Amino acid sequence: MKMDVQEFIDKINDEQFEVQTVEVTSADLANNPVKSFQPLLKFMEEQVNLGHLASAMLHVKGEETSFFLQNCIVNLPYRYSKNISKMMSGDGDCDLNIYMIVESPDVNRSKLRIDELSSQDDFSDNAKLEQKIADWSKDQLASIDENTEKRLKAEKELAQDSKGKKKTTKKKKSSKK
Repeated sequence: MKMDVQEFIDKINDEQFEVQTVEVTSADLANNPVKSFQPLLKFMEEQVNLGHLASAMLHVKGEETSFFLQNCIVNLPYRYSKNISKMMSGDGDCDLNIYMIVESPDVNRSKLRIDELSSQDDFSDNAKLEQKIADWSKDQLASIDENTEKRLKAEKELAQDSKGKKKTTKKKKSSKK
Protein backbone atom coordinates (compact mmCIF):
# COMPACT_ATOMS: atom_id res chain seq x y z
CA MET A 1 0.00 0.00 0.00
CA LYS A 2 1.17 3.49 -0.78
CA MET A 3 0.24 6.75 0.89
CA ASP A 4 0.87 10.35 0.00
CA VAL A 5 3.55 11.80 2.27
CA GLN A 6 1.52 14.90 3.17
CA GLU A 7 -1.59 12.80 3.89
CA PHE A 8 0.52 10.56 6.13
CA ILE A 9 1.99 13.52 8.03
CA ASP A 10 -1.43 15.16 8.41
CA LYS A 11 -2.93 11.94 9.82
CA ILE A 12 -0.09 11.52 12.28
CA ASN A 13 -0.22 15.15 13.41
CA ASP A 14 -4.02 14.92 13.81
CA GLU A 15 -3.60 11.60 15.68
CA GLN A 16 -5.74 9.81 13.09
CA PHE A 17 -4.27 6.40 13.79
CA GLU A 18 -5.37 3.44 15.86
CA VAL A 19 -3.56 2.64 19.10
CA GLN A 20 -3.25 -0.47 21.21
CA THR A 21 -1.21 -0.97 24.38
CA VAL A 22 -0.42 -4.30 26.02
CA GLU A 23 1.64 -4.91 29.16
CA VAL A 24 3.81 -7.94 29.76
CA THR A 25 6.31 -8.99 32.40
CA SER A 26 9.95 -9.24 31.40
CA ALA A 27 9.88 -12.95 32.28
CA ASP A 28 6.88 -13.63 30.03
CA LEU A 29 8.48 -11.69 27.18
CA ALA A 30 11.80 -13.52 27.55
CA ASN A 31 10.17 -16.95 27.90
CA ASN A 32 7.58 -16.64 25.12
CA PRO A 33 8.05 -13.63 22.85
CA VAL A 34 5.71 -15.05 20.19
CA LYS A 35 2.83 -15.18 22.69
CA SER A 36 3.75 -11.74 24.06
CA PHE A 37 3.65 -10.11 20.61
CA GLN A 38 0.59 -12.01 19.37
CA PRO A 39 -1.97 -9.32 20.37
CA LEU A 40 0.09 -6.64 18.60
CA LEU A 41 0.44 -8.68 15.43
CA LYS A 42 -3.30 -9.41 15.33
CA PHE A 43 -4.13 -5.75 15.94
CA MET A 44 -1.76 -4.58 13.21
CA GLU A 45 -3.15 -7.11 10.74
CA GLU A 46 -6.70 -5.88 11.42
CA GLN A 47 -5.68 -2.24 10.98
CA VAL A 48 -3.66 -2.91 7.83
CA ASN A 49 -6.62 -4.79 6.32
CA LEU A 50 -8.85 -1.80 7.11
CA GLY A 51 -6.32 0.59 5.53
CA HIS A 52 -5.63 2.38 8.82
CA LEU A 53 -2.42 3.71 10.28
CA ALA A 54 -1.71 2.03 13.60
CA SER A 55 0.65 1.95 16.54
CA ALA A 56 0.77 -1.07 18.85
CA MET A 57 2.86 -0.93 22.01
CA LEU A 58 4.11 -3.76 24.22
CA HIS A 59 5.23 -2.23 27.52
CA VAL A 60 7.43 -4.24 29.88
CA LYS A 61 5.92 -3.88 33.36
CA GLY A 62 8.11 -2.09 35.88
CA GLU A 63 10.77 -1.18 33.32
CA GLU A 64 11.55 1.67 30.97
CA THR A 65 11.32 -0.66 27.98
CA SER A 66 8.62 -0.60 25.31
CA PHE A 67 8.31 -2.32 21.97
CA PHE A 68 6.19 -0.89 19.14
CA LEU A 69 4.83 -1.96 15.80
CA GLN A 70 3.93 0.95 13.50
CA ASN A 71 3.11 1.24 9.82
CA CYS A 72 5.06 4.16 8.44
CA ILE A 73 6.58 5.59 5.25
CA VAL A 74 10.04 5.79 6.84
CA ASN A 75 11.81 4.10 9.76
CA LEU A 76 10.95 6.71 12.39
CA PRO A 77 8.31 6.60 15.13
CA TYR A 78 5.18 8.70 14.65
CA ARG A 79 6.30 11.22 17.27
CA TYR A 80 9.03 12.30 14.84
CA SER A 81 6.50 13.64 12.34
CA LYS A 82 8.41 16.93 11.96
CA ASN A 83 11.56 15.03 10.99
CA ILE A 84 9.55 12.85 8.62
CA SER A 85 8.08 15.96 7.05
CA LYS A 86 11.53 17.50 6.52
CA MET A 87 12.96 14.29 5.06
CA MET A 88 10.06 13.26 2.86
CA SER A 89 8.37 16.54 1.88
CA GLY A 90 7.27 16.53 -1.75
CA ASP A 91 8.01 12.83 -2.31
CA GLY A 92 4.42 12.02 -3.33
CA ASP A 93 3.23 8.47 -2.72
CA CYS A 94 5.48 6.24 -0.62
CA ASP A 95 5.23 2.60 0.40
CA LEU A 96 4.05 1.84 3.92
CA ASN A 97 6.09 -0.68 5.89
CA ILE A 98 5.63 -2.23 9.31
CA TYR A 99 8.49 -1.31 11.64
CA MET A 100 9.59 -2.89 14.91
CA ILE A 101 10.73 -0.28 17.43
CA VAL A 102 12.23 -0.68 20.87
CA GLU A 103 12.78 2.15 23.33
CA SER A 104 14.91 1.63 26.40
CA PRO A 105 17.62 3.64 28.16
CA ASP A 106 20.04 0.76 27.62
CA VAL A 107 19.20 -0.52 24.12
CA ASN A 108 21.90 1.75 22.62
CA ARG A 109 23.14 5.34 22.90
CA SER A 110 20.10 6.78 21.14
CA LYS A 111 17.77 4.75 23.40
CA LEU A 112 15.92 3.71 20.25
CA ARG A 113 16.23 0.84 17.77
CA ILE A 114 14.11 0.52 14.62
CA ASP A 115 14.03 -2.34 12.11
CA GLU A 116 11.64 -3.23 9.31
CA LEU A 117 9.37 -6.19 9.99
CA SER A 118 7.60 -6.32 6.64
CA SER A 119 6.20 -4.28 3.81
CA GLN A 120 2.59 -3.45 4.53
CA ASP A 121 1.50 -5.26 1.35
CA ASP A 122 3.17 -8.50 2.53
CA PHE A 123 2.16 -8.18 6.18
CA SER A 124 0.02 -10.83 7.77
CA ASP A 125 0.05 -12.47 11.17
CA ASN A 126 1.92 -15.66 10.33
CA ALA A 127 4.56 -17.97 11.77
CA LYS A 128 7.38 -16.41 9.70
CA LEU A 129 6.75 -12.89 11.03
CA GLU A 130 6.11 -14.21 14.54
CA GLN A 131 9.54 -15.85 14.51
CA LYS A 132 11.20 -12.76 13.03
CA ILE A 133 9.82 -10.49 15.76
CA ALA A 134 10.60 -13.09 18.46
CA ASP A 135 14.23 -13.35 17.35
CA TRP A 136 14.52 -9.56 17.03
CA SER A 137 13.06 -8.95 20.50
CA LYS A 138 15.42 -11.53 22.03
CA ASP A 139 18.36 -9.71 20.43
CA GLN A 140 17.13 -6.36 21.75
CA LEU A 141 16.61 -7.75 25.26
CA ALA A 142 20.13 -9.21 25.18
CA SER A 143 21.54 -5.81 24.16
CA ILE A 144 19.56 -4.10 26.91
CA ASP A 145 20.81 -6.59 29.53
CA GLU A 146 24.42 -6.28 28.36
CA ASN A 147 24.33 -2.48 28.26
CA THR A 148 22.58 -2.31 31.65
CA GLU A 149 25.36 -4.43 33.18
CA LYS A 150 28.03 -2.20 31.62
CA ARG A 151 26.27 0.96 32.82
CA LEU A 152 25.84 -0.36 36.38
CA LYS A 153 29.47 -1.51 36.50
CA ALA A 154 30.67 1.91 35.30
CA GLU A 155 28.46 3.66 37.86
CA LYS A 156 29.79 1.40 40.63
CA GLU A 157 33.40 2.05 39.61
CA LEU A 158 32.77 5.77 39.48
CA ALA A 159 31.21 5.69 42.95
CA GLN A 160 34.16 3.72 44.32
CA ASP A 161 36.64 6.08 42.70
CA SER A 162 34.95 9.10 44.20
CA LYS A 163 34.85 7.51 47.67
CA GLY A 164 38.48 6.35 47.56
CA LYS A 165 39.98 9.67 46.63
CA LYS A 166 40.91 12.07 49.35
CA LYS A 167 40.23 15.66 48.79
CA THR A 168 43.41 17.63 48.83
CA THR A 169 43.78 21.32 48.79
CA LYS A 170 46.70 23.05 47.29
CA LYS A 171 48.43 25.76 49.20
CA LYS A 172 48.65 28.98 47.41
CA LYS A 173 52.11 30.14 46.65
CA SER A 174 52.79 33.50 47.97
CA SER A 175 55.02 35.80 46.14
CA LYS A 176 57.09 38.18 48.13
CA LYS A 177 58.27 41.35 46.62
